[in-house]
Amino acid sequence: MKLRPSISVLMPCLNAGPFLAEAAASALQQPDCLELLVADGGSSDGSLQLLNDLVATDPRVRVVSRSDHGPADALNKAWRAARGTLIGWLNADDLYTPGALARGKSALDEHPEWLMLYGEGEEFDTATGLRHRYNTLPASVGLDGFRSHCFICQPTVLFRRTMPLLLGPFADRWRTAFDFDYWLRAFAAFPHRIGYIPHLQGRTRLHTGTITSQQRTHVAMEATALLARHFGAAPASRLHSYGLELQMGLAHPPAGLSFQEHLGQLAEQAADWITPIQLAAFKRDWLHQPDEATRHPVADRTLVGQLPVRLLQAIHPELGLGKEWPSASGQRQLHQAVNNYANAYPLLQNLEGIREQHSPTTASDRGSLQLFVERPFGVNLIGHAFEVFGIGEDIRMAACALRQAGVPCAVIHQPADNGSACTDRSLEPLLCSDPSGGPYAFNLVCMAAPSHARWLLKSGFDALRERFTLVAWPWETQQWPKAWFPLLEAVDELWPSSSFTAAALYAPPGAASLPLQVMPMAAAIPDPDRFCNPTARHAARARHELPADAVLFGYSFDFNSSATRKNPMGALEAFQLAFPLPELPASFGHEINCHPMSNQVALMIKALPPQGSSTEWHWLQLRAAEDPRIHLVVASLERDELLALYGCCDVFLSLHRSEGFGRGMAEALQLGLDVISTAYGGNSDFCTGPLAHPVRCQTVPIPRGAYPFADGHLWAEPDLEHAAALMQEVAARRRSLDWDPATASVDPSRSADVLAAYRERFSYVAAGLRYRARLEELWSQRHALATQLKWKVDTPV
Repeated sequence: MKLRPSISVLMPCLNAGPFLAEAAASALQQPDCLELLVADGGSSDGSLQLLNDLVATDPRVRVVSRSDHGPADALNKAWRAARGTLIGWLNADDLYTPGALARGKSALDEHPEWLMLYGEGEEFDTATGLRHRYNTLPASVGLDGFRSHCFICQPTVLFRRTMPLLLGPFADRWRTAFDFDYWLRAFAAFPHRIGYIPHLQGRTRLHTGTITSQQRTHVAMEATALLARHFGAAPASRLHSYGLELQMGLAHPPAGLSFQEHLGQLAEQAADWITPIQLAAFKRDWLHQPDEATRHPVADRTLVGQLPVRLLQAIHPELGLGKEWPSASGQRQLHQAVNNYANAYPLLQNLEGIREQHSPTTASDRGSLQLFVERPFGVNLIGHAFEVFGIGEDIRMAACALRQAGVPCAVIHQPADNGSACTDRSLEPLLCSDPSGGPYAFNLVCMAAPSHARWLLKSGFDALRERFTLVAWPWETQQWPKAWFPLLEAVDELWPSSSFTAAALYAPPGAASLPLQVMPMAAAIPDPDRFCNPTARHAARARHELPADAVLFGYSFDFNSSATRKNPMGALEAFQLAFPLPELPASFGHEINCHPMSNQVALMIKALPPQGSSTEWHWLQLRAAEDPRIHLVVASLERDELLALYGCCDVFLSLHRSEGFGRGMAEALQLGLDVISTAYGGNSDFCTGPLAHPVRCQTVPIPRGAYPFADGHLWAEPDLEHAAALMQEVAARRRSLDWDPATASVDPSRSADVLAAYRERFSYVAAGLRYRARLEELWSQRHALATQLKWKVDTPV
C-alpha cells in the first residue's frame, strides 16, 4: 500500500518574487510533500499574487500568515499550522534537490531515535553560474564543531514534529542567526539524536537580497554572541570574516564611518564575548593597534620591497606583504611576520632589521662562480625528484625526455613536504649536492610556484647565478596569482606545459618581457601493452577486487591536492545519473527508468586519502558504500601498478573543474581507454581523436577559499547530464561490439594506428626533441644571453 505523504514544508517569504516559483516547485514536485505552508512577511513585489495563484492551482499550498515580526516568527506560525509528522524548512529563494524529502524520510524511518537530520548542501548563484559545496560536517563532530563555522546548510534539514515541543520555538530575538541558535540548542540538548545523510539535499541561493548579504554586520555579531553564550567565549573568526567582506566590497560601513571606525566599534561591542588574546589580535590585524608582544624596535619601510619578502608572500599570501604599509604599526606587523619565518627560510636572515636577531647565512664565494658561457651544455633539473605524485612525475618525465634526446642532466632535489611517499629513486644517480647549484648552463624548474619560492628562500639565489633559468610551473586557472608575480624576477624563460597555462602567464606584469614556449611534457608509458593486454587486465581486476565482467569506469586523484578542483563527487553523481538503480537512496522521489546496463557497469575511484580530516573524503566514502558498483581503491601505488589499474579500466572519467595538463588522461589515451573529460584546461590540447569525449561545461567564478591562490579566478562546472549521456553511449558501444572486458577489444577506435598516434604524442622522443631544439637555439645565442641573464655573478638580492 502506498504511504500517504507526511512532510509539511515551511516557507518564510518576503519579497522573494524572482525566485519564489522555482523554490515552491522544488518542494511540490517531491512526492512526500503533504503541504507547503507559506508565511509571508508582507511582500510588496508581487509574491502574494504568485502565492494566490499557487493556492488556486495546488490544494497543498496554504498561506498561513501575511505579516510577521521576522523570519523566526514566520517559521513559528507555520510550524503551529503544520499537519505533517515531519517538518521541512525551505526559504523562498532556496531549492530542494530531487528526492530530498524521500531520502530524509527514509533515514528518519531507519533511525527512530533521530529528532532531526541534515544532509549535504550547495551554495549557488544563477547570475554567475557559481556552485560551491557547503562546508558540511557529520553530526559526530558534536557541538564543538560549531566553534569553527556553522556546518548545517538550512534547506537540508528535516525535523520530527515533536522537535519544537522538546526544544522550544525559534527565538525571534535573533534577527539573522535564529537558525544558528536553533542548531546550537539542538546539539546541546540532543547530541545523540541528530543525524546526517551524505546526499545533496538542498541548495541555498546567493544573491544580494538575502539576509546574509543585507545584514552582514548582524550576522557576524549575533553569531559571535551565540558562540560566547554556548562556549563561554567566542573566537574572533566571525569578525575577521566580516572585515574581509568589508575589504572585498561585499559589505559596507554605516554612513559617516570609516572602515576602521566601524570595525573599532564592533570590536568594543564584542569585547565581552571574545577572549582578550583574540581581541588583541583582531585589533592588531585590522585596526593597527599592536599589543606589546608584537612590538619591535626596528621597522624599516624598505623591507616590503625586498625580493625575499615578496617571495615569502608567494608561499603565505595571507600575510598581505605585497601591500603598502601606511603606519608604523603596519611596519611592526610586517617585521614580526618576516622575523617569524627567518629560521625556516635562511634567505630572510640577512634583511635589514632582521639580521641582528639571527646569525647571517654565509653566501658562497661568488668570485669563483663559473660564467654562463663557460658552463657545459646541459640542464640542471630542480624539483621533487623522489616523491610519488603528479608534480614529482613531471621532473622524472623531463629527465627521461632530455636523456632520450642526448641532453646531459643533473638533478637538484627539493623535498615536497606534502606527505607523498619518496619511493621513486630512479633519478638518484643524477643527484647534484653542490650548494652553489648545478653544473650546466640551463636550469629547468619543475615545481609549483610556491615550492619554487620555498626552495629559493631556503637555498638562496646562487643556484640561479650564471645560469639561464627555465620554469615549467603547473597551474590550473585562467589567471596567474598576483602573489606569484615576484617569482618572474627569478626566471629567464617560461615553459608552460599547455596552452591553457600559457594564457594565464601572458597577463602578469613583467611576463611580457620573458620568452614563452609552450612545452607539452612527456607522459610516456614504456611498453604500454603490458598494462592493457587481456592477461594483465584480468590480473589487475583480480588484485584490486574489481568486477571481471563489468564495463569499468575509472578515475584517480589525490585528496592532498584539491577535491573541489578534481571533483570526484561529480564522477560519482554522473555515474549514478547514467546508470540508476531503483534501490539507491539517490533515486528516491522520482520515477526510475533503470538503464539496461545499470547492472553491467562499475566505477573505480583510486584515491590517496587526506593526511588530516576531510569532509569531502568522508562524504565520498559514505556515498560509495551505498552503491555496490562503486569501488574505492585507497592506496599509494608505484607507477607500474597505477598504470596496471588504469589499464584494466575501459573508460577514464575526469569531470574536473580545471587541469593544468592532465597526466592521467594522457596516460589513459595511450592505454586505449575512452576518455570522458571536462572540455576545459590543459587536457583540451590533446583530448582529441576517436577515444576522446569532451564534456560540455560552463565557466564560473571560483568560490572564495575553494582553491589556494585563486580567489576571484574562474574555472569550469561540467554538465553532469551531458557526461552521463556520453557514459551511456560509450558503454553501449562497447557492448554492441560483443566486447569482453577481460579479453582484447575489437573496437576500431582502439586500433594500432590510433594508439600509436596517442603514444607518439606523449613519448620521450617527442618531448625530448622539443626540449633539445629550443635549448640548442638558446645555446647558439649564449654570448648574447650572457649579458641578459636575470641572475649574473654580481646580481644583488
